Amino acid sequence: MQENYKLLLVDDEDEVRGRISSLIDKHSGFEVIGKAGNGHDAYELVEELRPDVVLTDIKMPFIDGIELARLLKRDFPTVKVAFISGYDEFKYAQEAIALNVISYLMKPLTSEDINHFLRDLKVLLDEEYHRKFNIEAAMRHYHDSLPLIINHSINSMLISSEISQEQIARLSLYGMNLQPGKFVACLLEVESSEDSEELIALEKLRVLLEELMSSSFEQYPLKHHLIVQNGIFLFVKEHITPILRDIDAFLYELLQTAEQYMNMRIRAGISAVFHQFEHLSEAYKETKKAIRYGKFLNTGRIVYISEVENKETKRIILDVEDIKEIENTAKFGTIEEIKAMLRSRKKLIEEQNGVIVAHDLFVVSLANIILNFAQSINSDTEDLVGSRLLETMMSFTDVDHLFEWTEETLLRLRKRYIETSLSRTDEMLEKAMRYVQEHYTDADLSLNQVCDYLDISISYLSMLMKREKNLSFNKYIVQVRMEKAKEYLRTTNLKIIDISLLCGYNEVYYFSHSFKKYTGESPKQYREVFHV
Repeated sequence: MQENYKLLLVDDEDEVRGRISSLIDKHSGFEVIGKAGNGHDAYELVEELRPDVVLTDIKMPFIDGIELARLLKRDFPTVKVAFISGYDEFKYAQEAIALNVISYLMKPLTSEDINHFLRDLKVLLDEEYHRKFNIEAAMRHYHDSLPLIINHSINSMLISSEISQEQIARLSLYGMNLQPGKFVACLLEVESSEDSEELIALEKLRVLLEELMSSSFEQYPLKHHLIVQNGIFLFVKEHITPILRDIDAFLYELLQTAEQYMNMRIRAGISAVFHQFEHLSEAYKETKKAIRYGKFLNTGRIVYISEVENKETKRIILDVEDIKEIENTAKFGTIEEIKAMLRSRKKLIEEQNGVIVAHDLFVVSLANIILNFAQSINSDTEDLVGSRLLETMMSFTDVDHLFEWTEETLLRLRKRYIETSLSRTDEMLEKAMRYVQEHYTDADLSLNQVCDYLDISISYLSMLMKREKNLSFNKYIVQVRMEKAKEYLRTTNLKIIDISLLCGYNEVYYFSHSFKKYTGESPKQYREVFHV
């Protein structure tokens, strides 16, 4: 990697930060892009500056180095962490190992200590960079014969209407664990890339995916990915930990890494959990449907079919496969796709040379599609399509008027479906914000807690907050607490330590630090304006 790696220094002593910074040689391959005096400010700087490495003291106010490393491992998994400490205690080394900390330096630090640390770290980062993004190395692995055979078999399964036991047995002979269990499938689509060639972009993504899957799903009995027509398709089989939690963390890291290092934006669609491998082709259809939802409703780049599909949908059973295709296009397609679909079906009628029986069957089928669409979004059909749907459609004397009316009606239903979906999004966000307003006194209030209460993923709620409010969820919690604190300081004579507890802060010093950072004044200074 030709550019310098970005380094963030964290220590509660200005002198120590300055000394460490001065010891870093300009030819070391590292550049100090920021400094922080406590773990709380360091976390915010990581969110803003996205460093490659955080070099932090362990003993600090508010958030110590151990807790900072834990937060970074959870929220910024690509950032490396190294500890500095004047406390030679084994328990810190143990926690550092558990948090995948790359180094543990002892104070006082010398120039030799720093240079030796940076040399080793640069070798580690360079190797990791080239391992993830070296296309030539990726292409050498790509020509292995067995994966090609397996991928060809799986591709055939994805486009078939039914997967046979014979096909599953053949894959099992290749070493794949296909016994019943909990499976999840995901489709990755390149939304934008600096590479003009789609195949090159997909191959780069495949190399990164392979690297991250080997670590994220190391203990999983089955993990596989392959390039398909739409992008990259992958599926995993659960080991011990909850499969959706693991897939969410994996995709979050994958999308961040691809955007940061490869200037590539990825969209992911995730199927529902399924228990038999013969349902793989159905799961593949769900992933495509989820991606289409993401494009159509702007739900974010990680889309779970279970979170966007209407779970209470009641469908009329249709026997004709062609009708199912029309129904899916009407619900999930673009306006042009709906028009093109209707034109092709209109052509089928015209090719029958006006045979009445064929025309009548098509009218019945189109009526079923419209009725099914309306019911699937729990909409009253009368205000959209009238009370005598079939009679109205049968009254048209020519094919042109029939399909003009059908197109207009489907587009009105599509508009209602978008409005309904967006209103559900607003309702979900309102519930999340109301939960914070009702539980801000809880010092342990977190994004995980709110998502568990709402039964949604972290990435989905984070996306809603960022898209709708242009605010991270943690900053919204701070905003609610600070506004409550201002109200208490204006209207009561409570002690500041009591206000701190009422606002969810167990430590009054951290509360005062956060308040001053939010308002520009200490709690005491703010109160004096109102209590002269």
